Amino acid sequence: MLLRWEWPGSVRGMFDLVGLWVGGAIGMALLGLDRVIHVYATRPHEQLSQQVSSLVGQRKLREALQTLLLRRGEQYHLAFRNGVFALVFIPVLFFAITSTSGLFGKGIALGLMVHLVYDIWRDQLTRPQHLNSWLFWMVSREVSPEEQRTFVWILTGGFGLLNLLLL
Repeated sequence: MLLRWEWPGSVRGMFDLVGLWVGGAIGMALLGLDRVIHVYATRPHEQLSQQVSSLVGQRKLREALQTLLLRRGEQYHLAFRNGVFALVFIPVLFFAITSTSGLFGKGIALGLMVHLVYDIWRDQLTRPQHLNSWLFWMVSREVSPEEQRTFVWILTGGFGLLNLLLL
């Protein structure tokens, strides 16, 4: 067999594949937790945090989520969206892919990293100067555009190689 998991010709294979997709969706959503941590724990004194907290208190959850998404550029010191987390998460991802038997757990880990890599590439292609404010905020110096590109390509390559472990 070429793949380590079954192709959906069987019921078990179908559940494995569904588990990968559901896990991926959960993993992509998990990256949004850093925005909630930012609002309630890290920077509750900021205007955006107070506005979102007020909307949640009024049970206007949809408005709170829309506000967070529309003003996401204001949240730049996030727990999970930085270069250090991305580099530390690569070995965690390797462990999840090689140690987890089901595709659900692998999907969660991969989904989180897909979301992070997508956000990094979106800003790298559309506004690379913005990367320093959120991806490299833990670095004590300004990261040059060449260093940014190198980091993004190395991170993407490492993530791509880890995806090959699914086969």
